[in-house]
Amino acid sequence: MQDTTRPVHHERSSDKIIATEVLIIGFGFSAIPLIRELETSGVDYVVVSDGEGSIWDRLERHGRLDFDLVSSVHTSLYSFELVNREVKDRYPTSKEYGAFIKKYLSQYGSKVVQDWVTGVENHPSHSIVRTRDGRAFAATHLIIATAFRRKMNRLLNEFDYASAKNQTIAITAMGDSVNLMISKLVPYDNRIILITNGFMLLDKLSFYGDTSYTLDQLEYHNVRRLSALLYRKTITTGLDFVMICQKLFKFAGLNHVYFKHPLAMRRFIPKIRLKDFLPKSPVPNGIIAIKYWPIDSYQKSFDNDGLKQSISEGYLLNDIAFFLEQGLVELWPKQETVIDREAGTIRWKDKTVKCDHILDADYEIPNLPEIVVEREGSPQRKYEYVCRNAFMGVVPKELSNVYFIGYIRPTTGGLNNIAEMQCLFTHKMITDPDFHQEIYNRIEDRLRKYDRHYRFWDEPKPTDHLVHYGFYTDDIARLININPRLSDCRSLKDLAMHFIFPNCAFKFRQSGSYKVDGVKEMIQQIYRNHKGFSVIIHYLLCYALLQLTAYVAVVVSYLRGEVPILALPLLLLIVLLNPVTPFVAANGFGRNSYLNAFLAAALALTAFFPTPTIPVASLALVFALTYVFHRLGWTRAPFNDLKNKQNPKYREFFERYCAAFKAVFSERLSSAGRRAPSPQPYDAGRQPKEA
Repeated sequence: MQDTTRPVHHERSSDKIIATEVLIIGFGFSAIPLIRELETSGVDYVVVSDGEGSIWDRLERHGRLDFDLVSSVHTSLYSFELVNREVKDRYPTSKEYGAFIKKYLSQYGSKVVQDWVTGVENHPSHSIVRTRDGRAFAATHLIIATAFRRKMNRLLNEFDYASAKNQTIAITAMGDSVNLMISKLVPYDNRIILITNGFMLLDKLSFYGDTSYTLDQLEYHNVRRLSALLYRKTITTGLDFVMICQKLFKFAGLNHVYFKHPLAMRRFIPKIRLKDFLPKSPVPNGIIAIKYWPIDSYQKSFDNDGLKQSISEGYLLNDIAFFLEQGLVELWPKQETVIDREAGTIRWKDKTVKCDHILDADYEIPNLPEIVVEREGSPQRKYEYVCRNAFMGVVPKELSNVYFIGYIRPTTGGLNNIAEMQCLFTHKMITDPDFHQEIYNRIEDRLRKYDRHYRFWDEPKPTDHLVHYGFYTDDIARLININPRLSDCRSLKDLAMHFIFPNCAFKFRQSGSYKVDGVKEMIQQIYRNHKGFSVIIHYLLCYALLQLTAYVAVVVSYLRGEVPILALPLLLLIVLLNPVTPFVAANGFGRNSYLNAFLAAALALTAFFPTPTIPVASLALVFALTYVFHRLGWTRAPFNDLKNKQNPKYREFFERYCAAFKAVFSERLSSAGRRAPSPQPYDAGRQPKEA
């Protein structure tokens, strides 16, 4: 194995090669934690960047930093930045995030060579990097952090919202960026048609009592290590039951977005095969999730502070579930919709609609420089990026001492959350020769195990780079040996912190080689702010007690001779896999503690009076109480609960929101020297015309 820590000095007769131990291509936010660690370790490095600016710079130039992030402050900022900030739950605005990035780009900007990389030659012991201005670098370790390229970035910068009034707009994809566009189009009475294969919707912020929970705080990632089945059935909040009701009980009035709007449902898992019974991740890679502001949480967060001020700061209401429920957005199935872009029409069944705009989105593609693989005894070949061939998305097996940072993105959480862990992994690869050798010696085996565990498809997919953030951060923490250990837990609080506290990057920086001062105290404060995450603990306990009660009913019936022994295994399996209990537990969210007390009392009573009548009756009563609690508005399912979309007070609030949005938008147009159309009141009963 070559020496991975000594800079390479290499010259050609026609070129002077600039030697450096580490070369970073791209100077964006993804590489900042690595640069910080390199400077702390005294490692020689150079950054090459074209200086033309990131997507954030382009959005600022176009005046489009007018939204808030879909990831919370706890997953959007670096650990070493968070310890200097207030830790309350919130979502940063794009302007705030842009300023945060600029702060660190300015801090480390002196090491940046402004130039454009034209090509990379990767050799076994080093890489040669050539630039447009004629520079050539020889680097022992090469980091590429050049972000993605995609069509959607142009749409976000250039779409003319000022002229989009009372128009028909068809969009052939769905994601967070598309939902941002929708949030700007809905207030102006545009007819919006999503042509879709379905998607996953998740609430950004929820209130239970006076305690708020951002999306990333409702994921209790480490419970998967207790039971993958327990994690999958509870994290999907009874979605299996909703799907069964779709197929068998179409009359059932479930207040769930996927039941009332079945075209929104995306089937993520392919047909079950024999090999799928091997251990698998309860949440596969490749899921696209749209994170939105629920209208009730939005009103509670911003109505008292002044709607216009909140909107002008960038907090936009983008409750796509509310838009669907109110008929403000339509869903058409992609496979059945005929699109005639030349005529500007779309057709589904007997409906043909003339569109003012048909917008297409695309997938993210890593914006890599051209890389050529040079190996002695083999012809030169061009490197082709495949996400599945890069271990943890960082170490490509076909290249030597090359690391990709920023090309793995989270389903939830924030990109910086993942990038920070990638930077720590890369730093260890650079500075620890034994670790470096161990990773490369077993890279094929590691790739196979990772892909087998997290991917449900054999062939590569454009969304392979999307991961469940709390699984990914935990996997890297274990890989570089900085994860908190279960054996270190000494109390129930420690156990709750271990299993329930979200796997944000800072959770792994409380101690050890990558410790950040102040993180441990920050985590304790977040834990206290959320009352020990008791709402999640009671939810999981409710599901466990519902299951236990059902098991007890079956076993007691068997012991009393009411169930034959041949039927016992089947009944126990039905209880194990049943889709009802997770749905009931999810719809009791916020009041599960009362249900738990009743279930525990019924189980104790059954111990004294062993009859199946008691557990069966307790289950029936808990089901009924859950229904009553939800009807009264005392409970709120964690995601996509339509009960909160149907209250007249939220419709009235939305009308006020639209008026405030139009006022802010008009002021922006006026300040930009453009004449704005007269604001029109929101018409909930608007009927769009068909061609």
